[in-house]
Amino acid sequence: MSIKVENITHIYNEQMPYETTALDHVSVEIESGEFVGIIGHTGSGKSTFIQHLNGLLKPKSGKIYINGIDITEKKVKAPEIRQKVGLVFQYPEYQLFEETVFKDIAFGPSNLGLPQNEIEQRVYEALSLVGLDYREVTDKSPFDLSGGQKRRVAIAGVIAMKPEVLILDEPTAGLDPKGHKEILDMIKKMHKKEKNTIILVSHNMGDIAELSDRIIVMEKGKVVLTGSPKEVFKNADYIESIGLGLPPAMILMRMLKQRGKHVYTDILTIDQAEKQILNLLRSK
Repeated sequence: MSIKVENITHIYNEQMPYETTALDHVSVEIESGEFVGIIGHTGSGKSTFIQHLNGLLKPKSGKIYINGIDITEKKVKAPEIRQKVGLVFQYPEYQLFEETVFKDIAFGPSNLGLPQNEIEQRVYEALSLVGLDYREVTDKSPFDLSGGQKRRVAIAGVIAMKPEVLILDEPTAGLDPKGHKEILDMIKKMHKKEKNTIILVSHNMGDIAELSDRIIVMEKGKVVLTGSPKEVFKNADYIESIGLGLPPAMILMRMLKQRGKHVYTDILTIDQAEKQILNLLRSK
């Protein structure tokens, strides 16, 4: 499912003392099946932007096309948009509310009026995609699960709606390293299997560099940079000038370079850095 955003602007508290332009003539295109990372410091417009993509917010001006349909038109029904574009907020486990895992994940599909066997199949598939055993967790209370498992269940509730676009806003926020890795591995596995469009918002530059086909950088409500991870992070000085960090692997390689080591500084992932360092050691 493709997304085309044309020149959208969004203003909070318009014509009031605290008026703020959150999005300033933003234009972006996202291809079907693409994995896109969005980065920018707090207040850059990331969350406002993604909430426009499933109709939670409407722009003051501009157009948003989902598979060629302009979702800013009044005749377009919001529930139909949200069925196609799923949005997982930060700490989605706080939105769990049903007495069992099954009921929580089945809530959305049930509201679509689907037959019971289809609902059960969707719950089973969603749990499988997030790496949870249907028989083990389906009858449990979601509140008896670990933090990482709760988050997986919350994400499964969105996946069960079978969205063609999945937007994840800081999906690993607050998790320990083990939970962080499990969620990232789940996202990678899901994208490989479903070949859906995924948009990941994160402050973790290592995650963004590893997972994304393309990165969108936002600053003061504008898109200031876009390209592949290598294309974006080669602008390291600019990235740091707008208050963002660099992938940890890149920071390490830059430090080694400063110490006179013959290494490449455009290394973005830990695996790539490990290979570089092993090659450096073997060459001695």
